[in-house]
Amino acid sequence: MKRLSMSASGIIGTACVLLLAACSHAGASPGAARPSPSAPAGQATGAEVTFMAAYGSYDEQRILDRALQVKIARCMAMNGFTYHLSGAGTSSSEMARKQWGGQFRMDLTNDDVTKSRREGYGFNREPGRQAAPKDPNSFVSSLPPARQQAWNRAMQGGGGRAEANLPGIARVAIPSQGCIGEAYNELYGDLQTYIRVSGVMNGLGIPLKDRWEKDPQVVAAAEPWRRCMNSKGFPFKVWRDAVGAAVKLYEDKNALRQKAHPEEIRIATADAECSVQTGKSRVERARFAHYQQQVLEEWEPQIGQYKQIREAALTRARVELGSAH
Repeated sequence: MKRLSMSASGIIGTACVLLLAACSHAGASPGAARPSPSAPAGQATGAEVTFMAAYGSYDEQRILDRALQVKIARCMAMNGFTYHLSGAGTSSSEMARKQWGGQFRMDLTNDDVTKSRREGYGFNREPGRQAAPKDPNSFVSSLPPARQQAWNRAMQGGGGRAEANLPGIARVAIPSQGCIGEAYNELYGDLQTYIRVSGVMNGLGIPLKDRWEKDPQVVAAAEPWRRCMNSKGFPFKVWRDAVGAAVKLYEDKNALRQKAHPEEIRIATADAECSVQTGKSRVERARFAHYQQQVLEEWEPQIGQYKQIREAALTRARVELGSAH
């Protein structure tokens, strides 16, 4: 069973979502910076809209994240420590908004021939290749060892955690002590309940993707696509091999992007043409919609409870931020 956990350094920021099996340092999904091969950047797909509707909006998440940080900063100050809020600036807000949407965009297939001919999969303009925001609390690593330990102890307490086993999804956990535990408890209420229902929301894509990938129709649809790609000079067995080959073009730091991008376009265009010609993408999208609805219905009670907790937390967060100014 997969385990989802949140550390002191990664507890703040955009929440890990749906398809991911782990959180990155800043709390955003590891794949969020990569534009989806299945849709132009900024354009929501049906699957994306459905999951975002269940999870909540980017603007709401920013409010919750900010309120949580304010609470942690106040708690740390009361314990004699400094905690700097992250994401306070607005210069990267547009990028952050696109990355938020990208987290919900399921990398299913590529059947946009026009886009593929114009820009490939979109890796040439990949925002993730820009410098990542600096951790405002990186100063902690330069503190004397004893002070570092004290800072971390104030943040996380004695190591207690609120945990939940979610069959078919993951084992999830967050610190239940220290300033992190206190802030989460103040904002979301009972931590055991919160981690259980938020863990469901963060992990819905795990059973969904597993069922979709094993679906007989999805598996069968890959064979004519494979033959089509082979006829175009690309001996890829499955779709992720094509995407992986395009990504690999940019891994060599000494490689010229001017040369890599045309090859990316060639791969993506062949992929899109074959997906349309063989009907592969049509099958994949239909089966994904089927399993998405199935998963949402199976976990409907937890999703409903999550929405109630989130709405209450938003009310508290707005009060918190109003009093913080």
